[in-house]
Amino acid sequence: MDKVANSKKILSVSIASYNVEKFLDQTLESCLVPEIMDRLEVIIVNDGSKDGTADVAKKYTEKWPDTFILVDKENGGYGSTVNAGIKTATGKYFRLLDGDDWFDKDGLREFIGILEQAQEDMVIARFRRVFESDGHTEERDEGENVPFVTGTFDELPDKAWFTMHAITYRTSLLKENNVTITEHCFYTDQEYDLLPLRWVNTVRIAPVTVYCYRIGRGEQSVSIAGLEKHYNEQTIVLKKLYNVYSDVHKRQNKKDNYIYKYFVKRTRFQIRTYLVISKSEQHKKELVDFMNYLKAQQPDIYGDLLKQSKFVKLLVWSNFAAYGALHFLMLKKYRY
Repeated sequence: MDKVANSKKILSVSIASYNVEKFLDQTLESCLVPEIMDRLEVIIVNDGSKDGTADVAKKYTEKWPDTFILVDKENGGYGSTVNAGIKTATGKYFRLLDGDDWFDKDGLREFIGILEQAQEDMVIARFRRVFESDGHTEERDEGENVPFVTGTFDELPDKAWFTMHAITYRTSLLKENNVTITEHCFYTDQEYDLLPLRWVNTVRIAPVTVYCYRIGRGEQSVSIAGLEKHYNEQTIVLKKLYNVYSDVHKRQNKKDNYIYKYFVKRTRFQIRTYLVISKSEQHKKELVDFMNYLKAQQPDIYGDLLKQSKFVKLLVWSNFAAYGALHFLMLKKYRY
């Protein structure tokens, strides 16, 4: 029996939860919107937490068993929680929510209504960045330049670029094509952004803020401490994606062009990461090795980075003698 086809749930939300006891109440409470809970499925994937994450989750599964589901599993990293969420999901649509982030309740209510009417492969909503340092917020609308509400991927403007916080996929698209994310690895949200695109043909823009993204928590993978600990995993993910989409450099269609530009941006970010983490001969060598890999294996990306990025050009022009100075400058201006 097709659980998705026979489900009354409109949206399945997969919550990656590892040692988020102190944040999870806020995360799950943001899903308590009485008017939509019969159409919402919240899958809390406890990734082998060592704190009280599972206990917090159980409060919600016991009180609202028709909405909240707890999946307890051994630690497998972020990608493993996404895989478990996709496997468990029965909703018409599927999206992610990190265990230390939350939803805008009014936005979620409106979003469920939009998804009830939607048939598209991918739906793009707005999100809000919330900064821990001073509480200020930034609204992000990655669909603001898209000239349609519903359309095809090929109709997207050249500047379109969508990230995990904005993306919702049709669940059956993920299940039928066995979309699987790398386990025991950080930065795999980029795989979630890109791997399903092979099967995405139609897109809907939802002009509503749904996701609230917490910025500035020291344990985050985008924090300096997080980058320091996991920077090599970003390279692993990039190389996997390069291999999956080995022909995108030919840019034979709009989707290839979209993915290629994504690669250029993410590769530039990874080079910047080598300049933000602690300065050392080991990190410099790894940066040189990565750049040599790009030059040999990804020459189009390498060439475009030289054209588009001043700091990449300076690194190459100086034969990496500028590494120390660029590290100082990048660290000084780095923000999430």
